[in-house]
Amino acid sequence: MSTAVIDRADIDLLNLDVDAQLARRHHVEFMEHCWQKESPFIVGLHTREICAQIDRAIERYRLCESSFLIIKVPFRHGKSDIMSRYLPPHFLGLFPDDEILLTTYSADLSHDFSRFARALIYSREYRELFPEIAIDPDSAAVHHWQLKDRLGALNAVGLGGTMTGRGYALGIVDDYHKNRQEAESATFRQRNWDSFTNDFLTRRGPVSITIVLATPWHVDDIIGRAEKAMQEDPDFPQFEVITFPAMSNDAREYESGYLFPERFSESWYLSQAAALGSYGTASLLQCNPVKRSGNILKTDKVQIHELADVPRGLRWGRGWDLASTEKQLVKEDPDYTVGVLMAIEWRNHEDEEIKDKVPHIWIRDVLRGRWAAPERDRRIKQTAMLDGPGTFVGTESVAGYKDTYERLAEVLRGVRMVQKVTPPGDLLIRVNPLEPIFEAGNVHLVRGAWNRDYLQEMGEYNSGAHDDQVAGTVTAWEMLYMAPGSLGKQEAGRKPLTAGMRKEQF
Repeated sequence: MSTAVIDRADIDLLNLDVDAQLARRHHVEFMEHCWQKESPFIVGLHTREICAQIDRAIERYRLCESSFLIIKVPFRHGKSDIMSRYLPPHFLGLFPDDEILLTTYSADLSHDFSRFARALIYSREYRELFPEIAIDPDSAAVHHWQLKDRLGALNAVGLGGTMTGRGYALGIVDDYHKNRQEAESATFRQRNWDSFTNDFLTRRGPVSITIVLATPWHVDDIIGRAEKAMQEDPDFPQFEVITFPAMSNDAREYESGYLFPERFSESWYLSQAAALGSYGTASLLQCNPVKRSGNILKTDKVQIHELADVPRGLRWGRGWDLASTEKQLVKEDPDYTVGVLMAIEWRNHEDEEIKDKVPHIWIRDVLRGRWAAPERDRRIKQTAMLDGPGTFVGTESVAGYKDTYERLAEVLRGVRMVQKVTPPGDLLIRVNPLEPIFEAGNVHLVRGAWNRDYLQEMGEYNSGAHDDQVAGTVTAWEMLYMAPGSLGKQEAGRKPLTAGMRKEQF
């Protein structure tokens, strides 16, 4: 950081009007002055506080002091605008000879942020504040661009990508998990932590600003591990941690009870919490992840109905989990073959302001047993014929279970079309979409002798002896949710509820 640069910046301020001076000095004013989106710039309590923290970090940087910030914010609350789109151009305007390293969970997202920041420097509004700043046309790639006749540059990479040779005066980590599947994977969490500690933090200069701004996903993610490391090792960078929960009953904290009422209504927050369930709400809304309890699916609110109560016009599908591998069949307490007959009913939300449909699960029958292959195959074919030609039939197909799909397809050749479900991860991850549905009391069983065993196994997951009925239920959900023409598939682009699926004809 050059003393000459700071002096020049102060001199330049004398030539600007008061509003422009404020926009140069304060990040929230800079964003308002340079706002490029068609939608208005909406400022909330958290917006002002995060920007104030940025201002303080920049002032400390001017004084040759490093700072470390962890800021936890719920999703959709504008954190990437503040940090990844607008801060890099602002920082380079103030310190045009210093480097920025920007990283997110993927290179593509980092490049998108870089592309926006680069375009902002070309804008009329930005040039009103920093007329001397320009981008070198010979070094303007989206992953790395540099200022003309200056040393300042922005480097945009994904976590796990190559950071060697790139240092930073300003280092930004903006969201390190893209979905629940990654967050629940110990392998992904370890990969991200290794990249954060071994790649990212080692790139910082003698004086620097390091900011992690994210929606936390898991007690063991980057933020969780950093908080633990700070307690255990005084030499680990001591981050200041600031948390903005989405909802609070303390009127002294949020007058309305919600973090961003300027943008989101009460019904938006409540519907998000209902969709996420308590586990997802704790992390993604309240920014305070909790350990997952041993019993994930709450069965105390499951409703039992007579067959006559089942709504008409539902699309039914039976998801199969076959105990077909040698390991499953020969162990002391063998697994079951299970077929779960399910339909998804999409209802209007009880709050008329909420337009999203709410899923209710109907389960009409569960076939479960330990059978040798010939008897099992006979029962599967007989069940398919009893279910009727309009019923989907499917099973999962992944490494280790390919023979399951192929066997089911062979058994039903000429009888039914079999759908291949390719799940996004192990069963613990796949069960996530069902958790809030059970918790909300939106699971309906048709009265039958199978009810007791089904509810017991579902309620004991993932600490019980068996999970075959859980697997069959999840497979049926994934198959129906992604079925052609289903409401689930129409909304799949914006709701991270399930995996992809392919249909095979036999």
